[in-house]
Amino acid sequence: ALEEESGGEPTTMSNSFAVVKGAATWRAAMPYKPMVDGPQIATVVGPTGEEIYCDPYGRVKLQFPWDRYGASNDQSSCWVRVSQGWAGGQYGMIAIPRIGHEVIVSFLEGDPDQPIVTGRTFHVTNCPPYDLPANKTRTLLRTKTHQGEGFNELRFEDQAGQEEIYIHGQKDLKALVENDVVWHIKHDAHTEIDNERVTRVKANDHLTVENEKRDHVKGALSLTVDASMHQKLGQALLVEAGEEVHVKAGAKVVLDAGAELTLKVGGSFVKIDPSGVTLVGPSIKMNSGGSPGCGSGWAGQLPSLPGTVEVIAPPQLPKIPPLEKPVCIPCLLRAMAQGDALIQGE
Repeated sequence: ALEEESGGEPTTMSNSFAVVKGAATWRAAMPYKPMVDGPQIATVVGPTGEEIYCDPYGRVKLQFPWDRYGASNDQSSCWVRVSQGWAGGQYGMIAIPRIGHEVIVSFLEGDPDQPIVTGRTFHVTNCPPYDLPANKTRTLLRTKTHQGEGFNELRFEDQAGQEEIYIHGQKDLKALVENDVVWHIKHDAHTEIDNERVTRVKANDHLTVENEKRDHVKGALSLTVDASMHQKLGQALLVEAGEEVHVKAGAKVVLDAGAELTLKVGGSFVKIDPSGVTLVGPSIKMNSGGSPGCGSGWAGQLPSLPGTVEVIAPPQLPKIPPLEKPVCIPCLLRAMAQGDALIQGE
C-alpha cells in the first residue's frame, strides 16, 4: 500500500546522527528556558505574627499577584535577595523590606530563577509618611517601631526660608565619636531636659561667656573641688543667705579689706578701718565666759557618673589566601549552594 501511494517510487527511510568520543561524557542539549521580559511587582510576606522576616543575608519572601497557589506566607517563594544602597563586607546600608511592603522585582538576565528586589513603592494602602504634594519639599527617613507604636525619623526641609534638619528618636539617641566634635551655632541654642543630665569630663572643661550668665537652682547646689578654688571679680561679690553662712577652714581664715571691715549683728557691730577699731553694743564683754556659735557644716553630695555608649568593633573580614592550587569544582558548587565566601583547592 505504501508503494502504491508513493507514486511509483520505492519506500525509503533516512536518518542522521552525531557521534562523540567514547571517553567523553554526553549530556543532552539545554532545552529552552522561559524568560521574564521585565520587572514585576510583588508583596513581601512571611509567617503569621511576624512584621519583619528575613534570613542572615537580608533576603525576603515574596508573593506575586499572578501566583494563585501562593498562601502569602513563608512558603510563597524562595529567599529573594534585596538590593541595598551600599553593600560591602560588614559595612554599608541596609533596610529590610517588611511584610506588606510592595517591591519591584527584577530578574538577572531574564532568568525567572534569579529574582532580586531592586526597588520599593508607595501605593494607596502604604501611603507616604507626609501628605503630598503639600510636603513635597521634605526628604526624610522614617522607620516604624517593630511590634509597637512609634517611629524614628531623620527629616530634611528644603522650603526656602524654612530649611531644617529634624531628628526624632522614639526612645534613645546614642553617639560614639572616636575623636573630636565641633559645633558652631551662629544664633541661639535651646536645650530642655525633662529628667536628669549627667556629664563627665575626664580632662579640662573651659567655658567663656562674653556677656551675662545666669543660673537658677531650685533645689540644693553641691560644689566639690579636690584642689584649690580661685575666684576673681572685677567689681563686687554679693552673697545673701536666708538663714546661715558658715565658713570653715582647716588652718586659717584671712579677711583682707583695703578700706573697711564690718561685723554686724542686730544693733551691735565691729568696724575696722584705717582710723581704728570701733565696737558698738549694749555691753562689751572681754574674757567673761560664754561659748562660740557653730554652723551647720558641709553636707554636699558628689555627682553621679554618666552611662556608657555601646562600642561596636570594626568589621573583621576573612583574609582570602592566594590561590595555590586549581579550584575544586565540587567545592565551588557546594560553596555557592551554602553561600560560603571561601573554597578549597584540589
